Amino acid sequence: MKKTLKITFTLKNTYRVNGIIYSLKQIPVIRKLLPQSLYRSHGLKTFAGVLSILWEIISTFAGKLIYLLLMINLVSSLYRGIPENGLFGLSAGVSLPVCLMLPFAIAGVKISVSALSLSVYEKTGVYKSRIRKYLWLYSLILLGVAYGLPALGFTIPSVISVIVMAAFIPAGICGMKKILSFNRYDGICRSELFEMFNQIDEAVNDVRITGEKSISDDTDSVSDKKGFEYLNDLFIKRHKKILWTATRRISVICAAVILVGVVLCLISPEWSGELNEIMLTWLPYFFFIMYFINRGNSFTSALFMNCDHSLLTYSCFKKPSYILKLFCIRLREIIKINIVPALILGAGLALILYVSGGTDNYLNYVVLSVSIPCISVFFSTHYLMLYYLFQPYNAGTEMKSGTYQIMQTLTYIACFLLMKLRMPTLTFGIMTIVFCILYSIIACILIYKLAPKTFRLRN
Repeated sequence: MKKTLKITFTLKNTYRVNGIIYSLKQIPVIRKLLPQSLYRSHGLKTFAGVLSILWEIISTFAGKLIYLLLMINLVSSLYRGIPENGLFGLSAGVSLPVCLMLPFAIAGVKISVSALSLSVYEKTGVYKSRIRKYLWLYSLILLGVAYGLPALGFTIPSVISVIVMAAFIPAGICGMKKILSFNRYDGICRSELFEMFNQIDEAVNDVRITGEKSISDDTDSVSDKKGFEYLNDLFIKRHKKILWTATRRISVICAAVILVGVVLCLISPEWSGELNEIMLTWLPYFFFIMYFINRGNSFTSALFMNCDHSLLTYSCFKKPSYILKLFCIRLREIIKINIVPALILGAGLALILYVSGGTDNYLNYVVLSVSIPCISVFFSTHYLMLYYLFQPYNAGTEMKSGTYQIMQTLTYIACFLLMKLRMPTLTFGIMTIVFCILYSIIACILIYKLAPKTFRLRN
């Protein structure tokens, strides 16, 4: 068992170190500073090993803290009569011996389940799958007892809970003996790897089948356009399911939300005041909303999976003028897809501002109506530009660009931070419109200058 654990940790550590180095080498600025010899650096691997151990410890305790936050603090806040400062432990009146017993009891539960899985494997040759369905059933029952009964006004006596938890300590000790004496871990590893590979194959097939289903089977689709316009027209017609279905649904939801807002303003003076304030000061918040309803990622993913992974093999496809021309054509199409819900939101927010009490400066109506579509144009440009500058996929349609993922994360963080900003709608809206125009111009320049080198298949 010790040998197996050592090999497992070594493989995991090597995978983690190589993955970190590979991701760093995808960043243009850092790529030249990191030689290939880093993959063989013993010192770096030792340092990463120490970090791996620390990460395992931190992640273990972090998970428990998140569990306490969600399963105790958050859920307990839904029940009436529970003091804010007395949710668990000594502050809730639990004795010190019971508090000290709980970690050992929890460890006993996990060890007992692991030992049971090993026993089942010895008898059936199948690991975990036989007891997995029962574990889910028991978990649901225990959750119902823990949270359902108190909601109905019933609680299990604490003595019973203590006895049940204490019983798992000797059960865990017996289970530990089973784990230490078990000598068929190699068989379990082989079966788990076999199952994992099957799951990967199934996932790949599901992605392929989903992609094929999303493409229109209308083989009679024709176009009277020429060149890149012809290529783009056929692509849009064959992929209208994945490009426009979600847009229609989002548009309907946006229209419904606007309608609810208008009705609230008409029937409730309190809601009118609050919504009027939101329309005049909360425009930065809608950056975060537009981030989520934007279809840029889906559009670029469909482009690569069903078009560019083949076109990028041709050298003529990489000429700067051709790349810029096709970029502008595709940008026009993605803007058309994203602009529909944005126009509904922009016009709807202006309508809510009007029925909620209006404003003395009529430019606020214009800015609201225009700035939301401009935010949509920004995200359309931004995601397509990232796709061209950091093309993240390899020939096997696997994402291999750490820089692309970093840029997406930074985009999310920026939009999230904007939610905290409170600024007059007129000021922020004008800034947004100007920023969108400048960003689109800069994006076209960057595509023309850099995309011939960056828009390529990854190894």
